[in-house]
Amino acid sequence: MDTKAIEELIAIMDKAELTALRVADGDTKIELERNHGPLSSTTLPLMADRVSALLAGKIESHEAAAVEDADENTVLVRSPMVGMFYVAPSPDEDSFVKVGQEVLSGQTLAIVEAMKMMNEITAPAPGVVVEVLAANGAQVEYDQPLFRIATGETH
Repeated sequence: MDTKAIEELIAIMDKAELTALRVADGDTKIELERNHGPLSSTTLPLMADRVSALLAGKIESHEAAAVEDADENTVLVRSPMVGMFYVAPSPDEDSFVKVGQEVLSGQTLAIVEAMKMMNEITAPAPGVVVEVLAANGAQVEYDQPLFRIATGETH
């Protein structure tokens, strides 16, 4: 199944406002499922490419990392849940952390709001924030990389 066919399946889901779609075509089986609103037009091609790669065996599972660790001196902080990602406690306050900032183990990096609950995302180890991988106010998925922290001697 090619990218175009997968994009069409996703478009069908959006148009019919479906939350799940299962398709079997010979040995190929596709299950699409979502628990949130319609996808943006910029997300559709990215999602279709990922599903095509999954079917082609280029990605081992739906939980495969979207961003690879650079080396053993870098830690990816991933989202423990699906929700809305916020870099500050409220819109009128400063971000918890900024790129280049040193953080301590357990320090709050951001918040993921899920089911009206605010869940703190904390640093798993001391280091320096190298990259923020999610946009403020964006929907994040389970296991999605949110931050890259340099923990080795290079920071």
